[in-house]
Amino acid sequence: MTFQHAIGPVLLAIVLGAVAPAVAQEISSVPEHLLGMVGDWRLEQEDQTLPTCGLVFTEDQTAAGWAVTLPEPCPVPFPSGEAMASWNIDDTDGSVLLLDASSGITLRLFESEDGFYVTGDGIVPAIYLMPPWDDEGTGGETGEDLGE
Repeated sequence: MTFQHAIGPVLLAIVLGAVAPAVAQEISSVPEHLLGMVGDWRLEQEDQTLPTCGLVFTEDQTAAGWAVTLPEPCPVPFPSGEAMASWNIDDTDGSVLLLDASSGITLRLFESEDGFYVTGDGIVPAIYLMPPWDDEGTGGETGEDLGE
């Protein structure tokens, strides 16, 4: 092996050694089975003509789970931004939790038969957690609804 051929693997090992810590830092704190929850969502009421509330489930770790960001303030009857500081999943029943800054539960949303999440029985108005609508005005459907 010539000097030129030997330097290639050595240089590659140096470069990979420098890149590995940066890649390790990008690993999500969200468990792999919950990564599908990260991203844009919206809260809405049963009457879809009423205002909605956009929110983003992030991968940013908080004391109670992962941070929630709101692109703009949510109208009544939705909770305020301070009341939706983080999100998590209750391991006992699979419900989605929206938590305030003190880790108190603001909303508990249970998975319904159609795969969406809704507040429990007796909560008025019922609030639904839905995927956002896209630019063509479609969305909110699960893969089953789309024939996938």
